[in-house]
Amino acid sequence: MLVEKTMNQSAIWFNAHAFAEHVLCGGKALPWNNAIEFAEVYKKLQGILHADRFSVPLMGFLDDWISRNPHVLQTMAGKNRIRFAIKRFLTNETLRSDLAEWMTTCCAMVDAEIVLEIPSNAALISWAHILANPNASIEVLTELDIDSTSVYLADTVRQLKPSGIAGVVSTLSEADINVGAIVEVYQPLINVAENYHWQFAFRKPVVASTFNSQQFYCLGDDKDSENKDLVSLASDFWRNTSSTVKPHAEKWIYAELPGFAEPDVVRENISKLRTL
Repeated sequence: MLVEKTMNQSAIWFNAHAFAEHVLCGGKALPWNNAIEFAEVYKKLQGILHADRFSVPLMGFLDDWISRNPHVLQTMAGKNRIRFAIKRFLTNETLRSDLAEWMTTCCAMVDAEIVLEIPSNAALISWAHILANPNASIEVLTELDIDSTSVYLADTVRQLKPSGIAGVVSTLSEADINVGAIVEVYQPLINVAENYHWQFAFRKPVVASTFNSQQFYCLGDDKDSENKDLVSLASDFWRNTSSTVKPHAEKWIYAELPGFAEPDVVRENISKLRTL
């Protein structure tokens, strides 16, 4: 069930894995290979942040999973079509089962909404292709490559319905936008989200190109969205306690907590946001 704005306060939505690695993991990577240990980190993170929602990045899980299951690369290799590798990877039943376990555990143990943050389609295509074919060159991507990958992702994410996740976020890169990616290219993922009453949003970190996200949030680049119920905070807000924020009436405040942020500064600045 989606968090609702109450008592004139905006709900706070964090992407905080870099902060978690810095503060709770001693600068080391999150324990992607152990669902319970991973969820324990986010449970402790929630004790610091008291977030209403967390974005959990899928890419870290995928990197770790393929490193522990290198035999899967054989099933992804040998084809010239650049999107072949990601198709074979995302349709692997063991991957899907492990992903469902990871998300189910996280949702059960963390007292906040969990949203799955998906890497950009272009990044996923290139990542899988090079892993499976180390000596291959990266072909120029097409809109069909981006569109097809949305179909594969939608079928994978659909398996997460029982896990308890609250939504999915699709990341945008220059490569996606440069080949003509538009909202309709992500329709398979949007359809899954709408069918399961999940949040769907785009995320656009440090991308110069514009993208009309229509009625969907565009995390990190609010001006690209027609939906003005969310405000994204700049990373500099978390540098010190002298940071200020203007009063706002948005339903959501979104922030990507940087690794350099210190817990005491973060706590104080969250208190400012809660009292606006």
